[in-house]
Amino acid sequence: MTRSSAPKLGKMQETRKPHIIGSQLRAARESLALSIEEVAARLGVKPFEVKQWESNAQEPSIEVLWQLAEIYGRGTDYFLKETRPFPQDVAFRLSKHEQLGQLSLESRKTLVTFQELCRAEAELETLLGSPRDVNVNRLQNGRDAESLADSERKRLGLGEEPIPNKAKDRDLRTLLTQQGVRIFELPVKEGEFAGFSLWHPQYGPCMLVNAKDIPGRRAFTMAHEYAHFILSATPSLCDLNDNQSEERFANEFAASFLIPASDVREEFRKRGLIGKLPTEAELIPLRTRYGVSLEALARSLERLRLVPSGFTDRNKDLWQVTPRFRPSRTPLWKRRLGKKYVDLALRNYYQGHISVGKLAEYLGIDIRKAVAEAEGAKRPSSSNGGR
Repeated sequence: MTRSSAPKLGKMQETRKPHIIGSQLRAARESLALSIEEVAARLGVKPFEVKQWESNAQEPSIEVLWQLAEIYGRGTDYFLKETRPFPQDVAFRLSKHEQLGQLSLESRKTLVTFQELCRAEAELETLLGSPRDVNVNRLQNGRDAESLADSERKRLGLGEEPIPNKAKDRDLRTLLTQQGVRIFELPVKEGEFAGFSLWHPQYGPCMLVNAKDIPGRRAFTMAHEYAHFILSATPSLCDLNDNQSEERFANEFAASFLIPASDVREEFRKRGLIGKLPTEAELIPLRTRYGVSLEALARSLERLRLVPSGFTDRNKDLWQVTPRFRPSRTPLWKRRLGKKYVDLALRNYYQGHISVGKLAEYLGIDIRKAVAEAEGAKRPSSSNGGR
């Protein structure tokens, strides 16, 4: 198993054949936009057999079930109990694709991995008897993006200060997770999408962020997708560059939410930048202050008329080649899962709900690393970090 793959939950060790649910097989296939013929060809069977399995007329052997789990990127237990499927009516706010089948198979598998992680996290919460509280407020009609962002910042007790705050051990991902949002960072094929958000009837608000993006862009994507949770329950696949009204609103919300106008104006004044074109070196401390990319910062400065229109487009290509953030010390696998998820898995292990083998499966690492992680997390001087 690779670190970015979904946890293979409930791998069967028994010889007794369990009951396999046909609708789960069909849902798994449709979530990858695979045809019955494509699946049959991969298995080396006739399409009729796949149809029989999906209609509950027959059941595949356990060996074939393992093959199907590998093809679909699912844990085998996904096929053994009814699971509320992820909605198929996704709003494709992308410039290149309009439906699931037009995405690369790699990206479709990433979406499945995301679904499995949401399912796994909910299962970990159930084992502990600690369901997640969701505190995301839905939009009242007639609100503009900036006033909505201001209202949300006040509700969260942020005032006018930036969200990243080391003294308060606060960053955007932690803040949104505290509101009940499930957030996972997974690598997405280049040019496909930046983020995906949906409000699942069982798992609540769930968000996927492209792990390949720089930290500032990932933060902007989180704020953008958070706007979709407030605006609508419609699942949204976004690249941030689409010009639909919903995307413009989400971008404006994200900019106002991450870069409060009064604070950036005050910072410009204190730094002596009023009435001048700031250099890249002068922008970098501001970018770090708000935890965004140089491009996102510059576009907000244009909106606030602190720099002239067109400033961003004239400079963004130069910024592309400039190192922006220090590499994270958090292991990649832990950053993708997030602190909340890792802590849930470790708590389940400490309380005896799961074995060390299951802990390794949930975390997507080998058993030796899982043992080391469990032992390290128990040491008082160690950190359980990994947002």
